[in-house]
Formats: sequence, C-alpha cells, structure tokens
Amino acid sequence: MRVGKVLMVLALGLFMVLAAFNNVLTWGGAFSADGAVAMTIGMQETGQHPNLMWRAIDSPIIVALGAIGIILVEIAAGVLALWGALNMWKARADSAADFHASKEKGLLGLSVMAVLYLLGFQAVAGEWFMVWQTPAPTILAAFINLAMALLVMLWVNTKDD
Repeated sequence: MRVGKVLMVLALGLFMVLAAFNNVLTWGGAFSADGAVAMTIGMQETGQHPNLMWRAIDSPIIVALGAIGIILVEIAAGVLALWGALNMWKARADSAADFHASKEKGLLGLSVMAVLYLLGFQAVAGEWFMVWQTPAPTILAAFINLAMALLVMLWVNTKDD
C-alpha cells in the first residue's frame, strides 16, 4: 500500500504542476481581461442582483494578481506534493514511523491544494463572486479537485505497518 500512497501523492502533485503550466500557457485566454478570472471577479455571468454587484471588480491589475495568485498556489501545492512523494518513495522500505514521517510535505501539498479549491474556488469565487449562478461548471470542477485532495489525504495519512 505504500507504493500506492506514493503514486497518489505523485499524481496529484503532477496534476497541480500541469494546472499551473497550462494556466501560464493560456495566460492570454483564461487570465486576460475577458477571461475566466475577469469574468469571475467581474461577476459577468451571474444573476446581476443589484444588492450583490458592489462586489464586482473590473481592475485589470486585480485580475492579473488573482491569476498570478492562483498559479503560485498551484505551483506550491504541486511542488510540495512532488517533494513529499519523493520523500515517501525514499522511505517506502523504512519503519512505519519513518514512512509516516516522510508524508509531511506531501500532506502539506495536498492541504494547499484543498485550500485553493475550497477557499479560492468554492468560498471566494463560488459564494463571494456568485460563480454558482453561472452556467460554467467551475464549482463542480473545483469540488472534484477538492474531493481528490481530501480523499488522497485521508488515505495517505492512515498508519502503515
């Protein structure tokens, strides 16, 4: 089971690094003035309720900072998870206590991933900027990513004999 845990942490680390890489490559699309971040914080596809629209932000600087923040958190989560997977791989034949201790960086990376999708996408984008009202499947995708992180964290954090 140790190798399976290593592979799951490795997979999610790779997932997050690829997410950051793809976001950098598509900067002119998703993160442009009319891209996903701008549409989200500008509340462009929401119900446009007058009591909520004061939250909308249309500053290109804030859009860029939001996009850069997402990418940096994705990189941090990915690198920590990959680092943790390497530590776990090196400790796979060690004692249960040593293997359990080797999980620290991987679990931290998965925690960062979970926080990104729960706080960043579900709470901030979903509720503050009302993305749940849009036709885009952003909230569902964020929930799937959150669930992957949490399920792997739960399994990886179990004790090993």
